[in-house]
Amino acid sequence: MLTELEQTKRALAGKHRAIDDWLDARQALLVEYMRLAGLTPARTKQRSLPGHVELQRFCEQLVDYVSAGHFEIYNHVVTAFEKASGDKLELAKRIYPNIRACTEFALEFNDKYSNADEAQLLLLDEDLNQLGPVLEDRFKQEDRLVKALQVVESLSTRQV
Repeated sequence: MLTELEQTKRALAGKHRAIDDWLDARQALLVEYMRLAGLTPARTKQRSLPGHVELQRFCEQLVDYVSAGHFEIYNHVVTAFEKASGDKLELAKRIYPNIRACTEFALEFNDKYSNADEAQLLLLDEDLNQLGPVLEDRFKQEDRLVKALQVVESLSTRQV
């Protein structure tokens, strides 16, 4: 996932400040996810349950990231497409339900773990294993939307 993120950042860097900030937030979320899931060398040696503060910080990052997508990035993309074509983006209509499903999963994860007790923490590995592919799919869908935005903007600058 980090490799795909770096490719996306190289392709989109500097074109939109909000998208740059959003991709930075994605990177921070992904790094924290990998640390919690034990996918970093430091965590694989001595694997233990994360602390409450550590897990709460991840939950906050997760909610902030999915919220930024809905309230900042998607609105920007759809508005750009409406201006360019006078119609809602067909691509957005196809992608948005997948993104919404990920958002619901992320919010359920947050509800479960933002104030988790010891019993809930025993399920964390399993839930992190489910969250990883959900996030990966979301990132791919988001990248498709942003790349489509680039195409519309390049077409609209040519028409001017």
